[in-house]
Parts: sequence; structure tokens; C-alpha cells
Amino acid sequence: MKTKTPRPAVSRRRLLAVASAAAVTATATATATATATATANASAASRAPPRAKTPDGKWTRLRRVVTSEDSKGKAVLLADGEPGNAFVLGGTRVSRLWESSGLPARIPLTGDAGATAGNAYREGFVGTSFYVCEIPGGARAPKIDLHRISTIDYMAILSGRIVYQIDDREIELGAGDTLVQGGTFHTWINRWDEPCLLLFVVVTAARV
Repeated sequence: MKTKTPRPAVSRRRLLAVASAAAVTATATATATATATATANASAASRAPPRAKTPDGKWTRLRRVVTSEDSKGKAVLLADGEPGNAFVLGGTRVSRLWESSGLPARIPLTGDAGATAGNAYREGFVGTSFYVCEIPGGARAPKIDLHRISTIDYMAILSGRIVYQIDDREIELGAGDTLVQGGTFHTWINRWDEPCLLLFVVVTAARV
């Protein structure tokens, strides 16, 4: 009959050390998990909520705030709300926010030039125009022909992505990117699913 070799006794000190190490590991894991959760929650809370859509669900709702001053030099609020001067052209939505005739523009502002703003590129107009263009993506992405206009356009991508094409070159732009366009033949291509919001400040110019 075989005799079993007795296992060496585990000291109480070693058992306590193992238990202590396990407790430390569990505490560190719980702390790391709680920290990661808090960081994720804080990051989510710091992000702006997605912008609402128009009643038909197709376009992004915008907010326009206009300020100036009264005859005593006190700041006044002239407008705060969704711009009403908006329309769809060729599958793209244009929201005209403001325009000023002539240069330099005159202040203080006395009326709502956004409500009556016209085509920034119309024949004979001299001044500045301010508008937002929304170019859909996916199945609704429009095909925009190459075109050229005699203006300087200061532009910023507010959200989404877009391909800016000039002649035989393509430049991908995303939210936060800016562009100064000086009368170039160009077009816009949205190859993604999400719409792209582009901000334009247009200054009339003359080719020399």
C-alpha cells in the first residue's frame, strides 16, 4: 500500500499575504473601472447634443443670433432663432443669414438684413454675404458641377466631411477645417453618409 506524502503546511503569514494581494488587486480594478466610467460620463456630458432636424427630418436646424447697439450705445438683441430665409437648390439647403451692401458696411444695424438677403453671387451686388450650406450624404448626395465665381469666399466646415475638388485635385475637409477660396473652379462631393455643414462669408471681388 502506497503512503501519501503529506503536503507542506502553508504558513498563516503567507495566507495573509496572498489575501492582501488579492484585495489590493480587486481594489485597483474597481478604482480603474470607476475612473474610466466617470471619465466616459464626463466626456459625454461635455459634448454638445446633436442638433435637431427640421420637421421633415431632412435638414439640420440652425440658430442665428444678431446683436448691435441702440442710439445710446447699449447692446441690443435683434434676432435669436431659426433663420427663415432658407431654401433647397439642387439637393442642397442654403440658409441665408446676413448680407451687407457696399464696403465698408454700416453700423449700428437697424434691420434684419438676413430676412431679405439675396444670392451672394448675383450680378451687380457689391458687399458681403453670410450663409450656411448643408450638403447631404449617402443616397441624397447631390452632384454639383464645377463652377467659378468672382468672389473671395472665407469658409469653415462646421460638421461632417466633404471633398473639395479643384481641376484635377481633391482635398478632403472635415469639421474645424477652413478654406479661403479666391475665384477657383471647384465643386463639392460628399462621399459619406452624414451631411456636411459649410459656413460661407462671401466678399465680392474683381478679376484683374
